[in-house]
Amino acid sequence: MLMKKFLLILFAFLIFIGLDMFVIEPNILIVKNQKLYVPNWNKNIDGFKVAVVADIHLGTKFVDIQKLEKIANKVNKAQPDLVVLAGDLDAKSITYKGYKKEDVAKTLKIFNGKFGTVAIMGNHDYDPPNVIPQIYKMAEIPLLEHEDLFIYPQKTPVRIVGFKDLWHYKSIPANVIGTKYKNTPTIVLAHNPDSFADMPKFVSLTLSGHTHGGETVFPIIGSFDVPSEYGQRYRKGYIIENNKHLYVSGGVATTSRMRFLNPPEIAILELYSQDQNKKICDTKPLKGIDKNYAPILVPKLRNFINKLKTDN
Repeated sequence: MLMKKFLLILFAFLIFIGLDMFVIEPNILIVKNQKLYVPNWNKNIDGFKVAVVADIHLGTKFVDIQKLEKIANKVNKAQPDLVVLAGDLDAKSITYKGYKKEDVAKTLKIFNGKFGTVAIMGNHDYDPPNVIPQIYKMAEIPLLEHEDLFIYPQKTPVRIVGFKDLWHYKSIPANVIGTKYKNTPTIVLAHNPDSFADMPKFVSLTLSGHTHGGETVFPIIGSFDVPSEYGQRYRKGYIIENNKHLYVSGGVATTSRMRFLNPPEIAILELYSQDQNKKICDTKPLKGIDKNYAPILVPKLRNFINKLKTDN
């Protein structure tokens, strides 16, 4: 009798876990608010608010045009100074679903940062070619590909530098960023967080996506699927290494169709200058298994992409 009750409880628990993974969490959209005390920041613009939206993957199972509009409205409710679209709008799924570029651009125009919206390319934004750049052009959203722009909150210059996607373009962060403006508050947008390991120390903050937070995350184990050569290291959240600062968004979409202990998110980050009471040089590493299949596949995928480019 006791065993029967145990089995019933176990069955009910497994049913709940399944519902959470396949139905509940993928449809959740949380707004995560966090204060960051970053280096090389100007006190005149303390409280500068950045909204980070990554990995929209428009056209996949849980994200349609209506969901994108909902995301934009949630972002606008936070009244951000700047909206960052951190890659993977997803050219292939947009094309497959037959979404008109004009309709996508019209929806993207809803995002309303005080100093505008900026975007970068993700690894899913290059094929078919020109789809994503054309959409951002229609939406009048600057697309930064190894480029920068300046905004001037409180008449204080802030430099925004956007990287091309690391899986498609091997680049050295120091060469892209340069040193001319090393004393200027600088925010770097790099879809893939693996770029962070070589980021110059004068960069105030690096913003990334790409990992989806691992999608399914388990206590102690972490995630089996983190598309990074560094495994769990840059999986998700606020990461500080030697006083270099990175925020990795858990993303909006769920390409595996599963989420567990890792709901889709919009990040609202308030940036403040450091003082001795607020300075953190290192955060605790994310816990989890040392290896998963993604770090093994990533180099092979990169080599395959490079070979295709060489052949063409």
